[in-house]
Amino acid sequence: MKLKKEFEDFYKCIRIDSETQNLIDKRETLEGEIKDKFPTILKNHDIELNKSDIRMIDQGSYKYNTTIKSTVVDRDVAVMIPLDISENPDPRKIKKYLKESIDIPVRSVSIKEPCIRAEYYEKGEEWLHIDLPLYADDNGEIYLARGKASSNEYLWERADPDGLNDDLCEKINGHYQLRRIISFVKKWKNEKYSSSTKDHEVPPSIGLTYLVCDCFSEQTSNDEDDDLLALQKTMKSIKDKFLCTKNAQGEIASADISRYLPVQPYTDIFKKMRDSSTSYMITFYKRLSIAVDNLTNAVNVESAHDAAEYVQKVLGPEFTVPAKEAVAVATQSKKEHSFG
Repeated sequence: MKLKKEFEDFYKCIRIDSETQNLIDKRETLEGEIKDKFPTILKNHDIELNKSDIRMIDQGSYKYNTTIKSTVVDRDVAVMIPLDISENPDPRKIKKYLKESIDIPVRSVSIKEPCIRAEYYEKGEEWLHIDLPLYADDNGEIYLARGKASSNEYLWERADPDGLNDDLCEKINGHYQLRRIISFVKKWKNEKYSSSTKDHEVPPSIGLTYLVCDCFSEQTSNDEDDDLLALQKTMKSIKDKFLCTKNAQGEIASADISRYLPVQPYTDIFKKMRDSSTSYMITFYKRLSIAVDNLTNAVNVESAHDAAEYVQKVLGPEFTVPAKEAVAVATQSKKEHSFG
């Protein structure tokens, strides 16, 4: 089986199996501040909240155990509170109060459209941010607080964070090759979008996770997992889901892919990427196509060295390229060619 050891070593190299103590400390400190200060701040604005009613919900890749190493650690922890949204129709105000409860000099706190973000810096460089989406539980109906601090666009959006967690955990837990393929595709995204700075230019991780779950092709050889073939077939299947049009010159004129959430609010995960710029989807498709071509070459070449060089173009320089195999050149004596 081709590159078995290289894929095993690569997975060990890129994955994060558990939170570091530093990250645990930061997360627990935030949770403590929210539970200690948020009810008092809300009470000052005539909103009753008991400390015991605040619920913190683990979300994102740490929940599904698909976290990979990155320059900036990205953590998602939701905050859910009981709240009558008819009496509090402006989610921006509640997000502002949550921001106040954790806004201290050791971190930079800002209000993003879907969450409050706490950023941590070391020597001027960001190394961690913890996103805190805020949910209101209004008599069992769950709503996400959407809207930037000063934006005129805001709403309480129906949501189901627990249902989303359950759905993804059911798909991923116990499926070890699937979990690895999700991690490899996320690594590909990090490699190819490392210089991206524009909003919604990068395919969202949850969208890629769902596409991999939908398109996953389990591959084994001699009762052992074949991660190279699984990655190639899965990424090709994702590529084949795109709807593309070409212009008269045969160039890609448009590309589109959708994946709807299986729970409230049932929206298309790629909508903001699509709406922000038509070029984003075309770039996504082209980069995916190049990855599929390289992985197909890796599957088809005989040499493990050559195969690994193709994989490295997809997954980055941490993927090890084995040394070239020594090629024995058979020499035959002249007697073998003589007749009579």
